[in-house]
Amino acid sequence: MNKDIVRKLEAQLNKGITTEAEVVYTLTEIRKILERERAKTQYKYLTFHCDWVVHPHLAGPTAQEILRQFDAANVQLKKGMELKDLPGNLRLEIDRISKMRLFEKEFAAFLTAHGLPDIGSKRPDGWIHFLHLYGRVVEDCPLIMNEKNPTSSIKNVTVHLVLAKEAVQGEMLYKISWTVLDKNGKTGEIFVINSFSLTAQ
Repeated sequence: MNKDIVRKLEAQLNKGITTEAEVVYTLTEIRKILERERAKTQYKYLTFHCDWVVHPHLAGPTAQEILRQFDAANVQLKKGMELKDLPGNLRLEIDRISKMRLFEKEFAAFLTAHGLPDIGSKRPDGWIHFLHLYGRVVEDCPLIMNEKNPTSSIKNVTVHLVLAKEAVQGEMLYKISWTVLDKNGKTGEIFVINSFSLTAQ
């Protein structure tokens, strides 16, 4: 059965991922393989991101791990600290989460382990282009802090994607924002800006 799914994924990756529907399809099929191979722990962040595309909100263990990092950052940022001045490990974690580095790493490892084409095989900016489509899929689907965590300062974190109004020299800029809602009803934002080519094949 996995061979059939891998074959379908190979066809999709060779064709290229160009729509939100293809992102959802690809990650849903990957999720099936992870479940059948009992590899969800091995690919914890890939599993989390696969789950995110099919749920209106997430509150599971990996979501709580991510939220704890944002919670720790929120406490410091509310005191007036700049993002760049967060303590080393916390700054690194927020950077990896907001840029979805662990998602990218585990996604690539999964493709390699199953003999599948790299996400960048169809276009050189394959991951960056994929990420903007992924951002569209999961935007407004919040990560919910567990209510049983009385010491947390935040309620949820929501992703938003904004495309530039026009391209610049054939490049489309986009911003992925992680909006933190704290328990006082105030919001803060951590964002990443990327761009993908409009002429890449």
